[in-house]
Amino acid sequence: MSFDLNSSYFNQFLLLIRDHATLLTFISVALFALLRDDKALRYAALCAAFYVIGYFSFPLIKQIDADLYVIRYVYWAFSDIVFMAILAVWALKDKVYLWQSILAQLIVLPAPIMQLFRLVDRHYLDLSYSTYLYKSILPLVNILTVILCFLPVVYVLKKPSKSVAS
Repeated sequence: MSFDLNSSYFNQFLLLIRDHATLLTFISVALFALLRDDKALRYAALCAAFYVIGYFSFPLIKQIDADLYVIRYVYWAFSDIVFMAILAVWALKDKVYLWQSILAQLIVLPAPIMQLFRLVDRHYLDLSYSTYLYKSILPLVNILTVILCFLPVVYVLKKPSKSVAS
């Protein structure tokens, strides 16, 4: 059986993740709380917190920036940078898995760049180069960020269980 990136099942899976990202991050929080994996739990909780903040701030930012279309891109880029900064600090303090932090940094890095590119493209150059990139890169960043919440399960499953010697 081969894996097809264009299959309808794969596309439905990606849509499920995109449309239910906040719920999936809360599921990962509950999963790692049950597994007692503090490092994975911390990353999942940070993702869940940022999704909740994004969910509740979205209408407010859109309302404040209804005519200008500048504040939203700066706010969203700043939000992504704060997310990355928190992860970097936690990785240095050994509060999250270093590999997970590095992957998250690499995954999220295009998001603030894309937000600022969108701002410049839309307002200073009055072009539309960023439209397709914006609509494809940002959902991909969000999908990969959520998938990264669940990757420590593989690490937990591979870790030898502590057994009592008889």
